[in-house]
Amino acid sequence: MSGSGPPPPYFGQQPPNPGQPGYTYVPTPVYIPAYPHPPPPQPYHPPPNSTYVTNVYQHPPVVAEPIVQLREADIDWIPASAATAKSLEYKAFVGGREGWDGSPLWVIRARHNDEYVPGKLAIKHRSAYIPYGGQEVTVMNFEVLCANPGVLRWLPSSNGQVPVGAIPAGNTVSGEPLYVARVPHRGSITPGKVHPSHGCCYISFGGVEMPFKNYEVLCKIVG
Repeated sequence: MSGSGPPPPYFGQQPPNPGQPGYTYVPTPVYIPAYPHPPPPQPYHPPPNSTYVTNVYQHPPVVAEPIVQLREADIDWIPASAATAKSLEYKAFVGGREGWDGSPLWVIRARHNDEYVPGKLAIKHRSAYIPYGGQEVTVMNFEVLCANPGVLRWLPSSNGQVPVGAIPAGNTVSGEPLYVARVPHRGSITPGKVHPSHGCCYISFGGVEMPFKNYEVLCKIVG
């Protein structure tokens, strides 16, 4: 076959003008595949135990703080522990004494169950306690009341009442203030707390929390 002749017929079709000699070349059609629309996006389900980041910010829990911080020249609360409290010996406020050996009891306060609770530190025995929930609760970290004895005094009171100048040392989780008090009991003079809405003072003694209607309240000298 000569390469100079007309192209071969396309699939045996006749030329569009049969009156004219030869054939008409029809180019091969090009097929373009038609792609379907992409499927809609599906929600993401993370695999079990996977870690992923969201834009939700979790606020940290609110931690109760004492209502009154008392940062004065003559009165202060200084953080300490049973191991370090000895360094405060020359400025810690002595609020009472042990009945069985006469050793001093310092006034402290400690945070417990989101409350700040006044209590006692038996410095000789390196043991600190607060009265709480019917028990004598041992605390390892606390704040020691450091004060000039000349600016404070103990005044009698009863039934949840406190005199003018009473030292607020802490508070309940609902915001009720708690005051420093002390009670003589079985040869001891033991610091504790006045809980006004309970109508009494509490001390920790012998493993339990003990209520008393009559007590002395630690007060700042005013006037």
